[in-house]
Amino acid sequence: MDTSEYMSMFLAESREHLDALNLAVVRIEETPDDRDTLDEIFRTAHSLKGMSATMGFAQIAALTHKMEDVFEVLRGRTEGVGRSAIDVLLECLDALSGAVESIAEEGAESLDPAALIVRLESLLRDEDAAARAQASAGAAPSIDLPEGLDGVSVAHVRAELAAGVMMPSVRAYMVLAALGDHGELIGSAPSPEAVETFDGSVIEAWLATDHEHSAIEKTVLGVPDVGRAVVRDHTAAAEIAASPAAPATAKTQANRSEPGRKAAATVRVDAERLDQLMHLMGELVVNRTTVESLAGTAHVEGLSEAVQDLTRSSQALQALVMRVRMIPVEAVFLRFPRLVRDLSSKFGKQVELVLTGQDTELDRTVVDMLGDPLVHLVRNSLDHALEMPDERRAAGKQETGVLEIAARHAGSNVVITVRDDGRGVDPARVARKALQRGLITADQVAEVDMDRAIELLFSAGFSTAEETSDISGRGVGMDAVRNAIRELGGAVQMTSGLGTGTTVHIRLPLTLAIMPALLTEANGTPLAIPLERVERTLNLADQVVRSVTGRRMLVLGDGVLPLLELGSALGYPPGAPGDYVVIVRGAEQRLALAVSRLVGQRELVTRPLPSQVGDGLALSGGAVLSDGSIALIVDCDALAEQSRTFPVTTNGRAGSPPTLAQAA
Repeated sequence: MDTSEYMSMFLAESREHLDALNLAVVRIEETPDDRDTLDEIFRTAHSLKGMSATMGFAQIAALTHKMEDVFEVLRGRTEGVGRSAIDVLLECLDALSGAVESIAEEGAESLDPAALIVRLESLLRDEDAAARAQASAGAAPSIDLPEGLDGVSVAHVRAELAAGVMMPSVRAYMVLAALGDHGELIGSAPSPEAVETFDGSVIEAWLATDHEHSAIEKTVLGVPDVGRAVVRDHTAAAEIAASPAAPATAKTQANRSEPGRKAAATVRVDAERLDQLMHLMGELVVNRTTVESLAGTAHVEGLSEAVQDLTRSSQALQALVMRVRMIPVEAVFLRFPRLVRDLSSKFGKQVELVLTGQDTELDRTVVDMLGDPLVHLVRNSLDHALEMPDERRAAGKQETGVLEIAARHAGSNVVITVRDDGRGVDPARVARKALQRGLITADQVAEVDMDRAIELLFSAGFSTAEETSDISGRGVGMDAVRNAIRELGGAVQMTSGLGTGTTVHIRLPLTLAIMPALLTEANGTPLAIPLERVERTLNLADQVVRSVTGRRMLVLGDGVLPLLELGSALGYPPGAPGDYVVIVRGAEQRLALAVSRLVGQRELVTRPLPSQVGDGLALSGGAVLSDGSIALIVDCDALAEQSRTFPVTTNGRAGSPPTLAQAA
């Protein structure tokens, strides 16, 4: 059997299963009685094992099979799971993740599970010994079935375990759980409360159901170590009269069994096909804009109405394609419970992780690139921000620190917040480190307040760590986070209070593919400004302009803003003074951009610029216009930084701006 065509699907689903297992194992350590999570763990592990075996990856299947035995034990008990057992399971998941990545890179699983299997078997022996020591020699308690079942179809299920079964309590739990998929369990021997001490060979259950008996038998026989299963039909009244010893369940009213679950109407699509679909959608947007422009000058009867219909249809299609590319940020959030658990254990800190807004959706490309910046922020919080328990207690805080990661929609953007209640930024400490690294002079140390300290934290290579470690402190600091977010067309803002904590807000566009923008011209060059950064436009002739230390400043009623000739600021030769001003929001600063012409609002299909084009300039990409020309997309954050460093009345950057041919 040639399985190569299924390889990409196997890798994608394996990664999803492993992410889900990491999250579920951490969750079950905190809430061991969460039956839904236990069932999810077992189903996911079983799926991973089956997939691996089908694809011929025997080592992954062998390790997952032994983990499955441990998960079965967890399903059969209600008390907590020891940390050492959780550590072993997480080590197994790490090994499986490594094997999956090895398959992706080299085509082979590169996994020797023998040592881990020995450790898992040791866990099973310990659990089995404990279960047998607690087993009760007496018969199951005699409890009547609930009343109020008149007219309800009740099936009597009798399952016999194979001789020599090692874990009868686990198998009994699996039988009862499997029956729950067919209806309402109204009684069983052993009862759900006593199943963990079960040491017999026969399981009996009474099930309110309208499913076929053959289907129920097939389900029960599918449980490992079940040798025989018999399902008989009884009425509720007859069953109560004939079986006075049948135990009752907690519910007093039986519900009709739910109809069979409807198969999920979803199809897994390769990411490259989605990218191609988006590319074609972008071409359609450009062509639509061209048709709209031509229709405005043509005088053909009915053409205007036809173009309007085309616009409505293409916009609806565009919105649908955009939704297809959207995935929840949960895909990134899944990794954090495990990361926080491992780091808090490493540092000896107590941390409560709060995740909210996991269902907030972003473009797949944005989500794929968001993981590393968020991981860096979480590591920083655990390493630098949150205090040790005794330090928190001395400061009058709870010993357990709180780390919150939240996502929410804000207009055409998504805002992700990482907040902790740790020690906050210490401006004095930041100033000392900045002095050591030559970022400020000795005379400037006393001038460093909270705002300046945060600005220094975003300097290239800045770190407050006393020594390097495998967690942080390698000179790759907040500047790396800011640069990564800027590549996504977003912005990062940090606020902090000494002793009260730090908050980082990340604002991201919903998608990188199609951007609403204000199209302008400066020095004859089409330049596009992201519409969500534009506050308003003004006629420059009606405004007051002052010169402050050689820099032009626009005086407005709500503030004085740096005035940049947009073409010059992007490296083009100085041209005629602009006639219009666009007020934009940059990195923690508002700017006034002078342009020669306001063309209007456009929906642009964005394309990244080659690395050798416009390097060091405040540009984030390009777009093809309806007439075939190229519009360069302005990076407002980079312009804001330029305005603090370079004169704005002349060419603000060394080198030459990209030509239209280069941008294309």
